[in-house]
Amino acid sequence: MSVDPVIVVIIRFGLGWLFLAAAAHKLKDMTDFRSVLAAYRVLPGSMIGLAAWCVAALEIAVGIGALWAFPAAYVGGAVVLFGYAGVMAVNLVRGRRFIDCGCGGAVQPLSIGLVLRNVVLAFGALIALLPVSPRPVGWLDVVSMAAGVLVLAMLYAAVNQLLAARARLEEWV
Repeated sequence: MSVDPVIVVIIRFGLGWLFLAAAAHKLKDMTDFRSVLAAYRVLPGSMIGLAAWCVAALEIAVGIGALWAFPAAYVGGAVVLFGYAGVMAVNLVRGRRFIDCGCGGAVQPLSIGLVLRNVVLAFGALIALLPVSPRPVGWLDVVSMAAGVLVLAMLYAAVNQLLAARARLEEWV
């Protein structure tokens, strides 16, 4: 099974920019990110500061690696995304839904939708590891790649907005 090179480039740039934007958000307010990380209650308090810096560094490494098409970045990105989904799921099972997901932007409580979003993104990262079909890439492919990355970014933003709106509605119930 092989994947069209256009799809791989769209995934590569989408994943790269997603991880770089996530790292920038964390680095912009590391104090806030440390408190979000502590709220998950999956690490001892003494490790929160170091873990916060490691997460941001890992996101930068995955982002740059994905943009430069390093296969290890796709594996690393999938592992990170599955890890995020896992700690969210653990907290949902614990009944701890009303903590900030730490996804960036406005405060958003945990939900099964966020878990599923991260799982889908992780599988998307793994698709980039599949062999690429050998074919020439033309100008229309380049336009398609740019449009595909923009569509993915808008789809990601729309899903985040829908999940946040659903969470706000559930707070009223």
